[in-house]
Amino acid sequence: MEQWDKACALHLARDFTEAEKLYDELLTQNPNNPGLLATLGTMYCQTGKVGLAICLLEYAVRLGFKQSDVLSNLGLAYKFAGLREKSLKYFEESIKNDPSGSVLANYSGLFVEAGEDEKCRSICKRAIDLEPDHPLAHWNLSLSLLADGKWEKGWDEYEWGLKAMGLRADRALGGKPEWDGTHGKKIIVYGEQGIGDEIMFASMLPDLLKTNTITLECHKRLKTLFEKSFPGIVCHGTREDLDPKWAYEDDSEYRMSIGSLGKYYRRSRESFPGTSFLKAEPLPKGKKFRIGISWTGGGQKVGRVMKRSVPLTWWKSILKMDAEFVSLQYTDCEEELKLVGALGYDIKRMDEYVKAEDYYETAKLVASCDLVITICTSVVHLAGALGVPCWVMTPKFPAWRYQNTGGMPWYRSVRLYRSPEIDQTGWPTVIERVALDLDELLNGKVQKIA
Repeated sequence: MEQWDKACALHLARDFTEAEKLYDELLTQNPNNPGLLATLGTMYCQTGKVGLAICLLEYAVRLGFKQSDVLSNLGLAYKFAGLREKSLKYFEESIKNDPSGSVLANYSGLFVEAGEDEKCRSICKRAIDLEPDHPLAHWNLSLSLLADGKWEKGWDEYEWGLKAMGLRADRALGGKPEWDGTHGKKIIVYGEQGIGDEIMFASMLPDLLKTNTITLECHKRLKTLFEKSFPGIVCHGTREDLDPKWAYEDDSEYRMSIGSLGKYYRRSRESFPGTSFLKAEPLPKGKKFRIGISWTGGGQKVGRVMKRSVPLTWWKSILKMDAEFVSLQYTDCEEELKLVGALGYDIKRMDEYVKAEDYYETAKLVASCDLVITICTSVVHLAGALGVPCWVMTPKFPAWRYQNTGGMPWYRSVRLYRSPEIDQTGWPTVIERVALDLDELLNGKVQKIA
């Protein structure tokens, strides 16, 4: 029992590596213990090991362990796997057993990025009625509101997401209080979520600088890029450090997450300037029109990778154009490049810039491009922030950043090509539209690139 308690404590503290070791030892001794199987399966769901999560949670259910939270976690795992029907099945069974706020909050996530924002909001409100302070319910409500351009209400709910994702607790930063919007103060602004999000939210730093002094904590890969772009800001690349020592010595009076600036500076569509705000010295290039391309994204979650990926072999109508193509793909893609190379399509690889630990190197490559064509990934934000024309192949229902309708308000240089279908069957149509526009651009039939 002592080992079980220790494993659970490590799990709650998000020390997943050590917790897994103890769970594994316990599972060796009790291979058919449904509670242990379900707990380990839940942890794997949290850490992105979706296949293992499904196997263990399914086994626990078959052994009769059908508690509402177990069914909900299994539904969540199937959601991450991109298997919507199975996800729905287990979520709905879970709700029948126990329509708690937590279960409803998890269920609402199934309708985020699915074009069912009204349903998402309805479920979130049910969850909040049951548990008024449930972070995930408020967070999913925020995402659905922001996706529909309901900026005021969306940003007001956004703060709950920091609690839901565990971002707030890790950024105490010397114990400084949160900024309340007062002018004339010194503020530590800290990054959150992915590199693309940090870049996108950095568009609000010039607004804050008009009335306050900033110390910026960012991802270490962004430090040089932000220093060169915002010379009046002191930058620390310590966002992944739990308790950075510099924060105790910094004389700032307040702290604020970078996304939370939205509630002060982006409360309407008209408040988005959309202009470039990052700077990078472009790499040298030849006379040919240079196009940077990226075709796979989505992080660790299988369903998201499928939703945000367009196989490179499908790009033939684009790659046949008379231009210089440069890979901006950050994942391992050697086999794909060899395959299209064998078909006669030449894509230049400059991995020392794309995969650099210093994202300023990537920015130099992107800045040298005349156009970027990509799926939804951090390259979109980098190109948009640099003012480089960028054409994005988006799913029918993309993440809130891209909006459910219309363009992407964060960047004027970004153009969206939305898929007409919810699955990969819509990508050929998108590719042909991009190819047609590219042909017109390269052959001088149009003047405006973005």
